[in-house]
Amino acid sequence: MKKKVLLLAFQFVILSVSGQTVTGIVVAADSKKPVSGVKVGVENTGIWTVTDNSGLFKINYLSNETLVFSRSGLIEERKTYTTVPAEGITVEMEAASIRIKEIALAAKKKNYSEIEIKEEALKNIQAFSLNEVLEQIPGQKQRNLSLNEFKPIVFRSTNLGSLTRTGADGFGNKSFGTAVVVDGIPISNNENMQGYTGNYSTISPSLSNEGSLFNPNMLGFGKGNGYNGYFSNANFGVDLREIPVENIESVEVVQGIPSAKYGDLTSGLVNIQQKSGKTPYRAYIALREGTQEFNLNKGLKINDKLGFLNVNVNYLSSNSDPRTKFNRYQRVTTSLMWTVYNKNKNISNSLSVDYGNNLDNANFEEEDTSQQIIKNKNRSFKISNRFNWRFKDSFFDNLSINANYSHAYQNTYDSKLVNTGGKIVGTSTTDGVYTGSYTPINYRQVQEVEGKPISMFISAELKKNLKTESDWIHNFLAGTSLRSSDNKGAGRLGTPETLITPFAGGGQSFRPYNFGQNVRAEYQYSVYAEDNVFKRFGNYIFNMNAGVRFDNQFGASVLQPRINSYLIYKNFKFRGGFGIASKAPSINMIYTGPRYYDQVLADVRLPGYYNLGVVQTFVDFADNKDLKPSKSIRSEVGIDYKFAYGNVGLTAFYNKLYDGFTNEYYASKRQQANLKINYNGNNTPTYDVIGYSNFYYLQNRIVNSLKSEDKGLELMMNLNKLPIKNISMDINGSYVETKNNSNVDRYKDSKTLADGAIYGLYRSVESQYKQMTISAALNYHLPKAGLVISLRTQHFFIDDKLIYNPKVLYAYINTNMEKVIMTPEQINDPKQFASIKDNDVDEENSKLGKVFHNFNLKISKDFQNGFRFSFYANNFLDLKQIQTKTENGTTIETLKTDLLKLSFGAKIEYQF
Repeated sequence: MKKKVLLLAFQFVILSVSGQTVTGIVVAADSKKPVSGVKVGVENTGIWTVTDNSGLFKINYLSNETLVFSRSGLIEERKTYTTVPAEGITVEMEAASIRIKEIALAAKKKNYSEIEIKEEALKNIQAFSLNEVLEQIPGQKQRNLSLNEFKPIVFRSTNLGSLTRTGADGFGNKSFGTAVVVDGIPISNNENMQGYTGNYSTISPSLSNEGSLFNPNMLGFGKGNGYNGYFSNANFGVDLREIPVENIESVEVVQGIPSAKYGDLTSGLVNIQQKSGKTPYRAYIALREGTQEFNLNKGLKINDKLGFLNVNVNYLSSNSDPRTKFNRYQRVTTSLMWTVYNKNKNISNSLSVDYGNNLDNANFEEEDTSQQIIKNKNRSFKISNRFNWRFKDSFFDNLSINANYSHAYQNTYDSKLVNTGGKIVGTSTTDGVYTGSYTPINYRQVQEVEGKPISMFISAELKKNLKTESDWIHNFLAGTSLRSSDNKGAGRLGTPETLITPFAGGGQSFRPYNFGQNVRAEYQYSVYAEDNVFKRFGNYIFNMNAGVRFDNQFGASVLQPRINSYLIYKNFKFRGGFGIASKAPSINMIYTGPRYYDQVLADVRLPGYYNLGVVQTFVDFADNKDLKPSKSIRSEVGIDYKFAYGNVGLTAFYNKLYDGFTNEYYASKRQQANLKINYNGNNTPTYDVIGYSNFYYLQNRIVNSLKSEDKGLELMMNLNKLPIKNISMDINGSYVETKNNSNVDRYKDSKTLADGAIYGLYRSVESQYKQMTISAALNYHLPKAGLVISLRTQHFFIDDKLIYNPKVLYAYINTNMEKVIMTPEQINDPKQFASIKDNDVDEENSKLGKVFHNFNLKISKDFQNGFRFSFYANNFLDLKQIQTKTENGTTIETLKTDLLKLSFGAKIEYQF
């Protein structure tokens, strides 16, 4: 038996290290000159090399695998051989230009349901930032250019028209659970604490309390005056407007089930590859309404030993209204990447240094009577290193180690003049009764948050490629990662005397909170493994990527199996996937700080002589250290078909988010002091505490109780071989239904304490949304003339919202803080518990009523002398579309304002 085991092990090792070698040369398609610096890799493996100065390469290869040839600025080439050529191969690569017939002008589907957007397709979009790129994905809505608020993204879910809409809990959770990864390094927003309140949520049984955790108003910043949106994206995902497009080589969007190597996500993955290697100088200026962008980049080869250096500098300035400078967003980003290879081309190392400076400035001093000023600064510094070692004589094929350190300075500032002073405020940070302070009559109210988020990430992976005797190809991957999140900022700044926050409930009050002194670093540790299996059976091709991931996120453990698979038969591809993913809470959700409830016990004033304000402060220590990761179950099935004119794919999906983050109320009972005021003529009175009485109030915390479901269909069609010469068409569509439920009780306080009820408890409400959109792009491409004319359209068929709140009372909190379930008689009898009953139905119900449209025109022309000019016009037909609404029984017609408005833009590029 032992001999058989040893023999099998020996055969396994022989199979794993055996294989054939492919040698060849890469040349330019036009000049036939050798091309150096081309990465040659076997798809889905750790086997790779780089062409030398003579364009030559040598690589291990197993039959039926796919060789991928790639370099920035060149069209990717893919080669598959059933029988490995005995002699060397020659691969011709063409420059990625609109003068090439085969250039991809639109997003394309990859192996499963991933969508990839290559460099020339990115140029054709003519985007100022990543959020505009992702608007091309099925289900996304093309929006007017507005860089004066943060830009989140969600996939395969209904999109909110406004971040302040009811139902933001579901959208916010999914935005927070959408990962953005750049060159294998995740961008983290877990450390962002730029919010002025902690656990705050409005106290009401109506719909208005939905989504407070993800409502920017509750984050303390933003002014709804038509000039700006909301700046602070704490609790949301990455702000996509901070990522310029020019230095991106490709964007891959995984809306379904990601590889097991990717963690800390629940709702999708955006995988970005930046340009590296030798590229020409390229400069451009782009203009559109009140926005200007300037960019310069270059990839140069230093020498054989020192490798390549890529530099990119980007500046953008955007006004919300080109006629004013009330609200201005500025972005400065610089990136430097140094890539070196060893002499044998089996070791590579890339060191990146990135600096970004983002500034929102909303200055209303000239127009606003309160002279309000709002600013949001975000300066970030990142250093990353990516190391790859392809082993020659080892069981494993490749070792990769990625590491990153990120440090930022964030400051969010909001100030305005206040003329309603003279109010009593509490200042104590401990429980007790004391003499309060009075606010000045006139003063400048200042809200300010200073954060210094720090994150670190390191991962290590081993890869192994092998082929069995029965021609099964296995690509094994095993890895581990560690990441940390911290914030050392000064925190929430200000003084109680000059900042009264009108929280509902009367007493929730402000005190400074220092992040650096109260927040501790939180850690995530993971291990993962997967096997990508490939097999040909005659006319059938089978692939399965199966993996498992274990995460320990801030002390909570989650096991996450994931699988994707497809079967190809002739022109058909059948595919499916299933997986579990998890997202750790942000430290802004965990460390909310103490909660202060100030109750004014006495306010005695004798003008010209004295003012006496007595306050009692109750302190609740409300950090949410028991928060667990949110989780999602993701599944999909699909079919693709290739035909003479192109290809079409249809995907059905069902995703369920559970343990999502939301606010939950809880009742508190304290002893309120009873005072006796001792008057003494015109002298300031004194007071004595003569007893205590019960005092009830509400606080709230962040919990894992939100559930959200998404199901729908997704269509992608590429017609790139139409019988009409130089014409291609791309069509995508999406139908999605979303259901959100916070699963937390709503409270209604009793004014009379009748029947022993302090608060009535109402059941949570399920909100339902439906959206259906179809988008198309008609491209007229003349390669010889270097001309592309694109007509892009988007059509909105369904945008329904139904939230019905019957205000179902089912229990109450009694004077002993006990939850008591009510009998049907108590619920139905209007005389019983009348003080906690609210019978008014709360409902939001809206439908489109008709189909609405967006029409955009884009033209690009390459002049062969290095210049390229692009022009685009949104809503170039200047459509003014009317929607019908019913308000209070009256039908009214209004202009639909969330469609694209007429706007023009241009871009001039020079390459040398």
